[in-house]
Amino acid sequence: MNVKKIVPYRIKQARVSRGFSMGELADLVGVTRSAISQYELGTISPSGFVIGQMSNVLNYPISFFTKKLPEMSNASSAVYFRSRRTSTQKAKSAAREKISIFREINDYLSTYIDFPPVNLPNFEYSNSCYELGLGEIESYAQALRDYWNLGNGPIDNLTTVLQKNGIMISVMNLNNKKIDAFSVWYNSVPYIFRSNDKYSDARLRFDLSHELGHLLLHANTFMDEDLATKVTYDKIENEADLFAACFLLPKETFSRDVYSTSINHFIQLKKKWKVSIGAMICRCSDLELLSENQIKYLKDQMSYNKYWHREPLDDIIPLETPTAHRQAFELLLDNNIVTKSEVVDSIGCTADEIEEYSFLPQGMLSHDSPANVIRLKDRVKKSN
Repeated sequence: MNVKKIVPYRIKQARVSRGFSMGELADLVGVTRSAISQYELGTISPSGFVIGQMSNVLNYPISFFTKKLPEMSNASSAVYFRSRRTSTQKAKSAAREKISIFREINDYLSTYIDFPPVNLPNFEYSNSCYELGLGEIESYAQALRDYWNLGNGPIDNLTTVLQKNGIMISVMNLNNKKIDAFSVWYNSVPYIFRSNDKYSDARLRFDLSHELGHLLLHANTFMDEDLATKVTYDKIENEADLFAACFLLPKETFSRDVYSTSINHFIQLKKKWKVSIGAMICRCSDLELLSENQIKYLKDQMSYNKYWHREPLDDIIPLETPTAHRQAFELLLDNNIVTKSEVVDSIGCTADEIEEYSFLPQGMLSHDSPANVIRLKDRVKKSN
């Protein structure tokens, strides 16, 4: 009987991705912390009973723990988190492991599917101590719009634009309110991950544009230690925020749209540009389209109406959703290339988790549909 061996790192990956410490997992499984450490190092192998307990506690199929690791397992740039600096290292480590798992899902699909190739310009900008100014970032944002032939008007569906140009996007349950989104280059493929608790399309699009800024401007940062200092962290976050604003609201066209300080006017602008009112007010300030008193008036109106946390249209403009993986799975299943059970076994995650990573309809991979055992009568076919 051919029994598959447990891959030690998979135990660590499963534990970290669920946010457990060694001690916490040990208590839940019923072994010592030292045993968990040795399992992860590969110095001893867990018994069948213990790996079964881990599977139940961590909610990963046993096939996950026996799955070979990909040859290239390290990110080729830093992981950029759109998060508060108070986000715990445990939360960020969990997110990094989720990145690796999504990449394996993408690699699995790529053995069958031709995804759009990466189509990004090379800005040849390294992450130095020099901070980019508004004018320079304006030029980068405009260059990207020109490169993608987007014109200077509102972008109807940013998620689709990013996917058409080779950027892989996943929606994740990060179980952490302090992390909104993050991005990374993996083996020359750019990935953007966002939290699934976003309620506003405008905020979601700004997050995506912010991460796009990181992927373009900060691709030459290879180690997370580069982000350790507050000065460096603030610098790259400011640059990514500026890039998002410049990309979504081009100076030439957006400037012509601003002709009033009425909050109702900005609600109409939000409907057109699909950018939050708060972000548009900041953009007006950066471009000096309005005076300091006018900006203050708008901010006071935002506070008075309690718009800083939830704005008008937030629950009306539909959320953009990634579709590349859904289309890929539909192609494979509809053409009988693989079965649902084969997908789940090959990827090594539960069906519902794959559905979450790839933004599939709930239940799409849960089970194979039963084969047809009935057919229409011939006379019914002829009458149609």
